[in-house]
Amino acid sequence: MNCGFSDLVSRHGADLTSLERWPGLAPSTRWVACIPARDEAARIAATILALDKEFGPVLHVLLLVNDTSDETLAVVQSVVAGLQCALTAVCVEWRNASSSAPKARALAFDLADLAAPNATFIFSTDADTVVLPGLRQAYEDAFACGFDMVCGQITFDEAEVAAVDPLHPQRDAAIGEYRGICRELQALWFPDPDNPWPHHGGIGGANFAVTRTAYRLAGPIPAVPFGEDWALRRRFEGFGLRIRHDEAPRVATSCRLDSRTEGGLSAELRRNRVEADPIVDEALETPSRLHRRLRLRRLVEAETDRRHVASALSGHGLSPDRADELAALPARKMAWFHAEAELPCLRRTPMRFSELCRHLPSLRHLLARTAAARPRSARDAGN
Repeated sequence: MNCGFSDLVSRHGADLTSLERWPGLAPSTRWVACIPARDEAARIAATILALDKEFGPVLHVLLLVNDTSDETLAVVQSVVAGLQCALTAVCVEWRNASSSAPKARALAFDLADLAAPNATFIFSTDADTVVLPGLRQAYEDAFACGFDMVCGQITFDEAEVAAVDPLHPQRDAAIGEYRGICRELQALWFPDPDNPWPHHGGIGGANFAVTRTAYRLAGPIPAVPFGEDWALRRRFEGFGLRIRHDEAPRVATSCRLDSRTEGGLSAELRRNRVEADPIVDEALETPSRLHRRLRLRRLVEAETDRRHVASALSGHGLSPDRADELAALPARKMAWFHAEAELPCLRRTPMRFSELCRHLPSLRHLLARTAAARPRSARDAGN
């Protein structure tokens, strides 16, 4: 068994330093919770105990302790005796590079197959996060409705919120409005009966879950510098899987500013408080680029004349052969998944807060125009 863990860890570019299992494979397991942890001795006990209370014996916790120099593992060892759930702690050190959230989460998800091969659902959370009551039932209710991925709600730990300098209210309002308009535009162009507007529209590594069957189809977690949760969601979309943005499964996560890795929530919180003109959420873009993205997606997914699709993709930067190949794919969502990733004109570039403010009036205007006159046809959208 250890050999299988060691080989998998090695394939991900790390070395296995220790492996502990309590009590090992549990026949009652239906859920596996994947938790990357790096120097989380102060928070990991609360995370595990909350999970154990919420899920009980149907849960197997896969804890990936990576590049850690504190007493995280010792803290875990001190609480396992009282747990109802099973727990596997895999300790690794990365080779040739420091750890990152995407690398650690991808490895944790892959290790879940070894730790809990009989689990039906995979839950993603973080080592500084506490699940709130009702989360398990909310997820199971959503999966019973046929969803393949469910993205829960993330709140902040109330005690930590009180200790963190608040974001300037005008900055907070501007970023929130910009993000909300972008999501509303998406909902206008592509109405989703599974997620009627308004909905929270987000995904975070601290609180989402997938069925194991769907993950085996659409996984693994993509190798990206940051935003692995969004990248995985895009893969699920590309495979035509059902995704639900649900308010009911809730967690409380840390709002600390001392980020353990580059990118992610902590880095964004810190930038927005200490920098005069910070880079904003990497998913946000200028109105013109967002409009282009929406038009091209509608063209690729809805246009019946696939020669027109190929011509448009070629005109926007794909080689003619690749444009023909994507236009001919029977799975239109997968065609868009690849086109969006490969088109040079759709590559996201960082946007600073001052730029966001300059573009906010144009974004409001775009929303008003879109709401007044819905996109009329895929051919019009592509022009």
